[in-house]
Amino acid sequence: MRVQSAPLVTMHADNQHYDAQCFLSVGDLCLGLLERVAVEGANTSNALTVLTRMAALTKIGQKYGKTNLLDVRSKWDGTGVWAAATEDMSLSDALRRCLHIGREESPGSPMLRQCPHRFAVIDASGIVTDIVAQSDIAMYLRRNIDLLDPSIVDATVKALGLGSQGSRRVVTVEASTPTIDCFQLMQSSNVQAVAVVDDGTDAIVGNLSETDLMPLQCDAYGALALPVGEFLVHAHLIVPKLDNDRMLYSPQTTAFGAALMCAGKRLTVTVTPDATVREILDLMHTRAVHRVWVVDDARRPTGVIALSDVLAAIAVEVAGAGETDTAKSMARSTGTTTTTAATSSPA
Repeated sequence: MRVQSAPLVTMHADNQHYDAQCFLSVGDLCLGLLERVAVEGANTSNALTVLTRMAALTKIGQKYGKTNLLDVRSKWDGTGVWAAATEDMSLSDALRRCLHIGREESPGSPMLRQCPHRFAVIDASGIVTDIVAQSDIAMYLRRNIDLLDPSIVDATVKALGLGSQGSRRVVTVEASTPTIDCFQLMQSSNVQAVAVVDDGTDAIVGNLSETDLMPLQCDAYGALALPVGEFLVHAHLIVPKLDNDRMLYSPQTTAFGAALMCAGKRLTVTVTPDATVREILDLMHTRAVHRVWVVDDARRPTGVIALSDVLAAIAVEVAGAGETDTAKSMARSTGTTTTTAATSSPA
């Protein structure tokens, strides 16, 4: 099970009760690492060779792994709601009050980047009983798609104004870019993922998100000095092979970029502007992703659609879908489990 965020709690010394402090997400851990990298001066790629930077990042990772979670800055990627308040909370109320997604926010709005990705249901004793994420609500809506207005779920990306550069700007990196620089670009651009594109053609060949930091042990952070194309090849256990047809590649295409290109759709989830909301919900569910990339005929990314965009697109219609469902029943119906992190745990 890959947990992308967990409530940070302080335990009571005399019993097993705790006080929930905030959500701590993989994005928070990523930000903490980048702050440490900046302090140590390992963020200047032009001044360091790959091997020198690998050694510096390994040393930084070993130190960072000993950091107490209480010392990691949280971006508050989650909210809390008392269990009693969920008894008569409709799905539209949950979207608006807990995830800050309402009919006033249009799909693709930059404000949706700031909205929480989950909320905790807290009982009268202060215990977190359930966690409901954006993906849980999306799964619920996909399962109950017939409750939604067909004019919304069958509307195309283009018709809704989703996935264009004007709605949610695409941040791209070339496959030769050092991975740590890609994470730094995510933070400075206030996004959680970047599209990895071929150096020669700008066609999308991969996707790097904050969650790609999760499988790495702290003493393996030296791998972040690798070009992102090579990092993704190793992360996805791809054996680098080039297609016999060299005409597929531009002279600027890197070897690892070409290897990613051969992996094709296994690594990236893309749609065209003619895709419908229904199709996007299906893709997000079957591929277990939080975003899909909109591409042109040459597979160049022109937009990105996140879960929050889809939820905003149908927020005006969800009032009738799930009026009697509580946050607890929704969480249990989608298989969500509760995981907490104590403040004494290392990063």
